[in-house]
Amino acid sequence: MRKLILPILLILILTIIPTHPQPYNTSVVSRGRYVTIVAVSQLPNGSYIGVTAELHVRISCPGLGHVYVETLPLSELDLQASTRVAALVASRVAGIDFRACDYYASITSEAPIVGGPSASGVTAVAFASALLNLPLRSDVVMTGMIMPDGSVGPVGGLKAKLEAAASIGAKKFLVPYGQVYDVEYVTVAERRGSVVIYRTERVVIDLVDYGRRLGVEVVPIANIFEALEVFSDGIYRKPVTSEAIAIIEGMRSGLDPIFKDWVSSIKYEVSNYLSAGDSIRSTALKSLSRSEATYINNLLNNIESRINDLITTAKGFEGRGLLYAAASTYFQALIHVKWRYYILKSILDSSYLRSTTYDINSTIYKLIDEVHNSITERISLGGISVLANVLERVYDAYIYLNNSLSSQGIEQTTYYLALADARVYTAELWLKLLGRGSESSRYISVKDIKSLVVSIESLAQNIYAYVLAFSSSLTIPSDIFNEAYMRYSLMSRLSNDLDKFSVGLSSLGYMYLTLVAMFVKDYNDSVKALNSTILSTLEFLSTSIPIDTVVYMELTNAYSSDPQYQTYMLARLSMLLSTYLNLEYIGKQPLITEGETTLTTTTKTVTKTVVITETVTVTEKVGTTQISSDYRGDLTTTLISISIIVILALTLIIARTPIKTKH
Repeated sequence: MRKLILPILLILILTIIPTHPQPYNTSVVSRGRYVTIVAVSQLPNGSYIGVTAELHVRISCPGLGHVYVETLPLSELDLQASTRVAALVASRVAGIDFRACDYYASITSEAPIVGGPSASGVTAVAFASALLNLPLRSDVVMTGMIMPDGSVGPVGGLKAKLEAAASIGAKKFLVPYGQVYDVEYVTVAERRGSVVIYRTERVVIDLVDYGRRLGVEVVPIANIFEALEVFSDGIYRKPVTSEAIAIIEGMRSGLDPIFKDWVSSIKYEVSNYLSAGDSIRSTALKSLSRSEATYINNLLNNIESRINDLITTAKGFEGRGLLYAAASTYFQALIHVKWRYYILKSILDSSYLRSTTYDINSTIYKLIDEVHNSITERISLGGISVLANVLERVYDAYIYLNNSLSSQGIEQTTYYLALADARVYTAELWLKLLGRGSESSRYISVKDIKSLVVSIESLAQNIYAYVLAFSSSLTIPSDIFNEAYMRYSLMSRLSNDLDKFSVGLSSLGYMYLTLVAMFVKDYNDSVKALNSTILSTLEFLSTSIPIDTVVYMELTNAYSSDPQYQTYMLARLSMLLSTYLNLEYIGKQPLITEGETTLTTTTKTVTKTVVITETVTVTEKVGTTQISSDYRGDLTTTLISISIIVILALTLIIARTPIKTKH
């Protein structure tokens, strides 16, 4: 029996010792932040009142890019999409891969709120401050919708929110840039003799002045960078662009020969279609009745006047060396000369439009196949930039072709057909850029685009619902909103991620324009805000700036007299730049080491390493840090060591103890 004691004890030791490594992390960073948010709550009579709510956020690194949201009571609008965008933007500001951490947000209010994405701006600020370990001022309140580029988009109900901020003693109220005025509609009773007439009046409120009377400073901010600077009391500094502008100018010089070829090609097409139209104009008009000929002749005169204006403008851009702007303006002329030609041709040949539609449709699918076939498992950011531009134009052509088929009357049918045809032509020009120009050395897997697509699609859906929530009190610009919805609807039907990515960004550009038209009114303010965001983003992208930057910035400079056009161009460019930056940060993790829990980032604005002492998990409010470290692994190892020592000691004691035998 004594001989069996040692083997039995050894078996017990082996049983206690785990055969596989324990799945634990000895260095988990978990930080929390708390801020007060303001929102609006709808009363039974349909009016809105400002209310406050508590926002608690927490980041946990390492993680998997999960975003968890809870609201009490349940919000009328889904907050998941906008909170996900807030987390995405915050990770980019911190210079890490979004998937490096997990993100938690909890909103608690005493009343149901119509908040939707309007609290997402401050949510992004809270997430970013947690990642960067920045303090947050408790006397600052913010409203605004965070966009994927980090810009703070316009929202509604600002007067009510300002009043709610004042009620809790806020000193500063951050609003989206361009929204220092709010509008409310009041019912006024006017007595005329024995009759009382009620009418609705539109009242414009100067929020800066109103806030001053309430003891609150109203501060317009363009993006998360400016918001962080205010919330952190200047500890965080907004990025200042230095080398990016010089790089863009160098890129423009390299691309000018390509754009010069584009100008020549499009001018040649314009000339050909003008000549072709001239040759059949008289014959086509003679084949019509007098009333029909009068209508068509007036339409053609208007089109021809527009063609002459566009050609004159394009020549002016050429003379100033703005070659892409010249090519873009000649493209507009090409739409009109094709439109004119299709009108005349369809009068002479009833089958012409049908055969042309078939040819354009075939070219669309051919181009989509070419793009898909050119995609490899890994592709440069420059390559993605080119392909996204190709696909945007191809799917624009697809939309316009469908509009042509569903239109009634020769004017609309031929116009949309010309738009589709011209868009396909420019898509073919862009496809020739693949492999040329300035391509980033950074290559990524196309699979990594998927997570961004999910965010883009969800946010578009959320903005759509948010716009409709205010449809009873504000006018929705139907033409712009329809463009946004058509692309959003198309995006939801596509299966290829790069296709969805390209169409989705275009949809968000129109969504942004819709919000500006509803809440800001002055497009010049939006242009200033977007320029500020783009310049900040370029600071991070200075070594891998995509071609889009050159072309869109040139267009916005060329069309300085059209702020609505500038707003769309800049919104799309800003979305693209931020998306490329997200792709660049794939794989970049917070630096976590054993012993001390250390979180560093690659951002140029915060360069110091933040060292956090490991403690038991606590929850602290504004400006404090919440840490939790998992000691389960260390505890298990310690228990095993103690068990081994005890068992070995018992073995020695038993081995030395004499065994008594009963006789």
